[in-house]
Amino acid sequence: MGLLSALLASISQIYFVNRPLAGLLITLGVFWASPYMGLAMLIATLSGVLAAHFLKYDPELQAEGCYGFNAALVGLSLALFAPPSAGMLVAAAVVGAVSCPLYYLLRQVANIPCYTLPFNLLILPWLYWTGQRLADEVPSNYEFSLSAIGQVIFLPDTVPAVMVCAALLLSGIGMLGWAFVGAVITSGTATFLLVNPDYINFGLTGYNGVLAAVAMFWHQFKPGWSIVAAVLAGLMTAAMLKTGLPMLTMPFVLSCWLCLAVRSGFCYYQTKYMTDREKL
Repeated sequence: MGLLSALLASISQIYFVNRPLAGLLITLGVFWASPYMGLAMLIATLSGVLAAHFLKYDPELQAEGCYGFNAALVGLSLALFAPPSAGMLVAAAVVGAVSCPLYYLLRQVANIPCYTLPFNLLILPWLYWTGQRLADEVPSNYEFSLSAIGQVIFLPDTVPAVMVCAALLLSGIGMLGWAFVGAVITSGTATFLLVNPDYINFGLTGYNGVLAAVAMFWHQFKPGWSIVAAVLAGLMTAAMLKTGLPMLTMPFVLSCWLCLAVRSGFCYYQTKYMTDREKL
């Protein structure tokens, strides 16, 4: 039961939620849209969770799904970009398992959250090598208001996106609300920068903003940080889409790091130079 709970929590942790029920909702949404992607996601996530168990990593972090969510994204991306085959499923298991110790090592050497960096480090080089991009097969005139929320798991379709919204709602209306705000801000940024409207409608310009805004809310920062993070993610996303570069969730990671760095600078300045906190 503990293994199943950790597996489902890992899937929900993609959206900063660590509730098994939320993970179940997301899993059902993925299987509804693509059983093959669902299978690859489960195989990769299970590999990551088992790796954390055998390596005896922090049991609390295991239960929260911290060692498995990068693996879940690995499985989803491999199923999307690689031709369907048994070999791909084996690759999902292997790379999913590797994402676990990579996440652990990054946590040890870095003093900041690594978010989905392990997933990006494992998959982006392969995408660059093979010349694949998420924007290569974008349908024309696609219109769905939740596409950016679903695009985080590469599925902008109705059922997966609605299931994700239900999963976010389990952690409170704030999580869901900021996911919407992040999507709107980044989509608006892309519109202002004249990004292909088909990319915007398909959610490609918005999903990094969804994660960035939710991340700042999850950190319990003031609302302004969620807005700033979403704007930064939107600018980076637009730039990478215009240059045709694969990006996955790197704009989300980089925008959050910038916000954390700037906020730490503010806190250091306040502590060192402003003794009268009433004036802040």
